[in-house]
Amino acid sequence: MHEVAVAQRMVEIALSAADENGGGCIVAARLLLGKLTCVDPETLDFAFGVVTRGTLAEGCRLEIVRIPARLRCGSCRSEHERELLDPCTVCGAVGGEVLQGRELRLDAIDLEEAKASAPCALQSEAT
Repeated sequence: MHEVAVAQRMVEIALSAADENGGGCIVAARLLLGKLTCVDPETLDFAFGVVTRGTLAEGCRLEIVRIPARLRCGSCRSEHERELLDPCTVCGAVGGEVLQGRELRLDAIDLEEAKASAPCALQSEAT
């Protein structure tokens, strides 16, 4: 289950970004997830919730934006959103150059200033 490793790396990146920007709680994160990555979004969301426990990202809302596969046909050079092995809708050739769909990128992280009196996960409940 590589989703756990992906979630752990996302938390490392988010915590590093928070530290570089003065600390605080990580309240939201947006991930661009290409359809060709073979990463299951539901499993990743669950793993993210588990690996954030006890960190400044605990309780963080994860938005997963699915990026469809887009290929350029190797024969006729037309571009279409389709599965990797689906035939080209113009000429029927299979395969081609992948233009998008492999994304696995933490695109945005939202921080909230930490309050000295409460841990991050408790701050959203108190307000």
